[in-house]
Amino acid sequence: MHPNVFLKTFWRMELKPQVFVAMSFSERYQKRFDDVIAPAISTIAVGGVPLEPHRVDLSKTGDSILTDIMEGIAHSQMVIADVSSVGKDSVTGDPYRNGNVMYEVGIALACRQPQEILLIREDNDRFLFDVSTIPHMRLDFTDPARAREKLHDEVKARLRERNYVNDARIQLAISSLSFEEVEVLKGLADLRPGNVWGRAEPISQGSVDFVSMAAIPRLLDKQLIRVAGEYGEQPAYVPTPFGQVVANMVKRGLRQLKSKETKA
Repeated sequence: MHPNVFLKTFWRMELKPQVFVAMSFSERYQKRFDDVIAPAISTIAVGGVPLEPHRVDLSKTGDSILTDIMEGIAHSQMVIADVSSVGKDSVTGDPYRNGNVMYEVGIALACRQPQEILLIREDNDRFLFDVSTIPHMRLDFTDPARAREKLHDEVKARLRERNYVNDARIQLAISSLSFEEVEVLKGLADLRPGNVWGRAEPISQGSVDFVSMAAIPRLLDKQLIRVAGEYGEQPAYVPTPFGQVVANMVKRGLRQLKSKETKA
């Protein structure tokens, strides 16, 4: 499946408790995965759930490898790519890196935030110009204990930074909400898992709900809600994970405001 088709059709904002690891499948690199990368990841928890290292070559699904790659990159907590030099060009003598790994890095750059991507390498060779501005770190895999500690600390730091960015995104989203959007989100905050929200009849058969009519296109554009089937003859919607957080904060904020007004 082409990456553009996957990202437009199957990409969701739900993240799994895992870190996608892009690296060579060669057996010579297995030790650095077992001794450094995997334990550095598995000793970190998000929301109380330990993270798991995820490699497509370890996947048991029957889907194509490319689909597994895109699924892992899009829906993991973050992406780690080992971009160490794997050889030198026979003509120029310039170092080169694993082409498959660099392809996966390209997909990650297209759909993830910068702080959700970490490039690691063991060499001091001249780095690629196209990705030289992407944060990366050097690890000495001959010292597994030290490399494991450095990677563990860096992954935790990246996840904290992501939380700060997400907090800022939430505040920006809340500050841009219209009255109609706030009204819809207040109702969505109480939506039970598995339930959807929408209008059962076409507008021509019932009263015109101007609040929903004005809010739905804006909430879809902001990725706060998504289509999740049908409600009667009309589209049904559910909050995205990001939208659920915004909806909860909106409702919590309104309750706090009412509480302050009551005390006053």
